[in-house]
Amino acid sequence: MKLIYKIILGILICIFIIIYWVSTITEGEYYRRHSPDGQYSIYASRDKYFNIKIPFEKLGDTGGKIHLYDELENKLVGSSSIDMISNINELFWNEEEVYSKGSMRNIKLPRKINTKTIKEYYKTIPVKYSWNLFIQGRHYKVDEVSHRRLVVSDENGKLLLQGIQHISRINNGFQVLNKNTKIEYYDIELNKLKNPPDIKLKYNEVCGNITTYGLKIEEAEKYYILKKAVGFTNYNFNNYTAIDSVKKQKVKDIYFLNKERKLEYNANSPMSEYVIINYGTYFGVLEGTSGIQYFDSVEFSESPIKIMRNGLYGYYNITPTHFLEINSFEFNLAKFKDQNNRKGYIDIYGNKYYK
Repeated sequence: MKLIYKIILGILICIFIIIYWVSTITEGEYYRRHSPDGQYSIYASRDKYFNIKIPFEKLGDTGGKIHLYDELENKLVGSSSIDMISNINELFWNEEEVYSKGSMRNIKLPRKINTKTIKEYYKTIPVKYSWNLFIQGRHYKVDEVSHRRLVVSDENGKLLLQGIQHISRINNGFQVLNKNTKIEYYDIELNKLKNPPDIKLKYNEVCGNITTYGLKIEEAEKYYILKKAVGFTNYNFNNYTAIDSVKKQKVKDIYFLNKERKLEYNANSPMSEYVIINYGTYFGVLEGTSGIQYFDSVEFSESPIKIMRNGLYGYYNITPTHFLEINSFEFNLAKFKDQNNRKGYIDIYGNKYYK
């Protein structure tokens, strides 16, 4: 290679390294809260440079990092990137780590937290019966004043909603289950709407320098091999690593949720890495932490995956198969009829609300 080409290549590599380094820089400290026993805390910081500035009235939802801080040793333990820093409120503690039900990487704890302490922590009023909702720079507080009866107030304490059973954030608004177990919709200022809000994001902060993921299923003599690669910005993967395998015996077909044996996505648009295994007369769903679970049928044209076993329905990783009927999710709620013919709604966490 000529010297000039080597110099150009070196410059390009240096530019790439600088861009990557700059993209990891964050600033500020937001939403700090402590572990059940007080020996750790977590807080968020915002992306400093690769963040589109939106003229929200206040902080708003922006990308950044979540940090775990050791209060006893007075030092940072670990960090993890997050799409919206307000999602720190969706983190949970267990004995060995801080974890998320979403795509965020879990952070290991240097010292274990006593399980009994965690159980007592989640029984306390501030945690179990009070939480915060953040949407486009607005902050609301939700309190459970009695069993499945909630009140919602703004950050100044002004009461906005009361007597509702459920409230959850959706794009550009909220979905509410009122005291009569009927679905209602509200905008970001908690004004009641006649119809659901526009689901298109009004403010979509997308970073062009982002982690990318690639998965593929390769066929060997006796196994299907599941492989995964991680990259940056582009999808030219050359570092695939085997992460799991499935015996070919009895398998009629195997694919991801896109019905193909190849799946690519980035951190701006996370996707489930479930593998669907068609055995002809029944199906398997392969997931990294749960292994393979078997069902009579699976429906995955919509999210989440609807499953059926022995004539009873449910949703994968949300509820067991014990419903006579269960409808598709309307945002965060789905209608059901159980084996006792009782009707109601189930939310995306598996909580049931009877009519």
